[in-house]
Amino acid sequence: MSREFLISAATIIAIVAAVLTIVDRSLSLRKRFHIFRRRYAPRKKERTPPAWVAALPGWFKNLGPPMSYLFLHEVTIIIAAGVVLNYLGLVLSVHLQSVLYLDMMGTAFAAFLLGPWWGAIVALLTNSVVNWLLYPGPDAELIIFPWSIVNMTGGYFWGLMARRANFVKYLRETSSSAIPHLWYLFTFGVMGACVMSVPGTFVQAALADQTKLVLNPDVVSTFERLAEGWQATVRGQLEALFGVAWADSLGWATVNWLHNWLRYIPDKTMSVAIALIILKYGFPLFERELIHGGASGNRPSDNRITPLLLGLLYAPSFVTLLFAEIYMGHLYWPLWAAPWLFILSGYSSLRHAGPPEAVVREARHARARRYASALKPIEREPHERFCQRLVLATLIASAVFVLCFPILIENYYGVAFNFFCVVYGFLLAVHLVRMAIAQNLSMARPQSTPPVELADENDVQAEAVEVESTVPR
Repeated sequence: MSREFLISAATIIAIVAAVLTIVDRSLSLRKRFHIFRRRYAPRKKERTPPAWVAALPGWFKNLGPPMSYLFLHEVTIIIAAGVVLNYLGLVLSVHLQSVLYLDMMGTAFAAFLLGPWWGAIVALLTNSVVNWLLYPGPDAELIIFPWSIVNMTGGYFWGLMARRANFVKYLRETSSSAIPHLWYLFTFGVMGACVMSVPGTFVQAALADQTKLVLNPDVVSTFERLAEGWQATVRGQLEALFGVAWADSLGWATVNWLHNWLRYIPDKTMSVAIALIILKYGFPLFERELIHGGASGNRPSDNRITPLLLGLLYAPSFVTLLFAEIYMGHLYWPLWAAPWLFILSGYSSLRHAGPPEAVVREARHARARRYASALKPIEREPHERFCQRLVLATLIASAVFVLCFPILIENYYGVAFNFFCVVYGFLLAVHLVRMAIAQNLSMARPQSTPPVELADENDVQAEAVEVESTVPR
């Protein structure tokens, strides 16, 4: 599957998404003209499902348990923020020629809030989809695809560490001592770099001479002398266990692993530090609901749907890595197939885990009401309606411009795709800032007072029906 074909397909999908977004925004603007009728309308009777729904086979209705996280209020916002943070960090590091990559800030952000599987999903989406499509130079596959394994490892490791009770306790820390912060940077930064340097070393071996060492030559030579001395000491045991060829290659692997570890430490440490600062300052409501568990104290957990989604997203990259000669799939196929071991083991362990469906749906509905109440004060402001109309006009203008591009521009699909990326990227960034402001205002309001004053009982019922319709099934 070529890059040009995917860009063409993405352009068509973006045009369809723009049209659907325009329709959706138009309908949302019309809702406020029906407040009076909705408030005083008689309560609707409970509708019975159509006959064709009842006739669906049982296996179709039970494809899997409901997702523990809200798709609209949580998953889409956090994943979008993670992808944007990863791409912005990479762009800044490339243009400033820094030793930091910062292309995993969003991965850490998503892993802290949604857990290991969603952290790996954000890493895979950023590396194998967004960076690949937007990479300006040639040979994007050679440069980007193999490192998706390293990024997924980091997202998975950070998500597992964020599930520990020590991390939750650290976020509640209010003392002025610097020891907890140093523990956090060491655990998530230094140890994370150590874990990610292991697959990074194997990726370097797969790419052979296509990866260069960037450390000081004197430091590299010191590592080599240490590795040679260590290898000479235990050569007999290594040859008995692994053979002569593997014993000779372990010295090279040790040198490269140390090199990668030292090279990753500043980048991963700064990435987790910036990600947690963005989380604490920008999205405190997500922290309260998704990390501390809200009022109940029960943090949402993953189910078997998320490992399957990760496997579905990894399948195209796996096929490319396995059958492309530049990646030496005939020799390093265990490396490219290693993520499947985690995906299958995760699916097996989560297959029968988790609370009952009724508890999951009740928790999701309660969080959806709290998210909706956080946005209500902002949505009732006059400037919010002004911005809604402006966003709608911007979307209409962008769709018109793209439809006129075939007449004016020769490379239509590439230009249209980049055009949509810029427009929707800025609108997405504004939406994320808006969500961050709404969450901070919601956390600043006293918890003892109701967050939103509704007019009467009928308005309360209408509000409940509206929020219930936004909760994904």
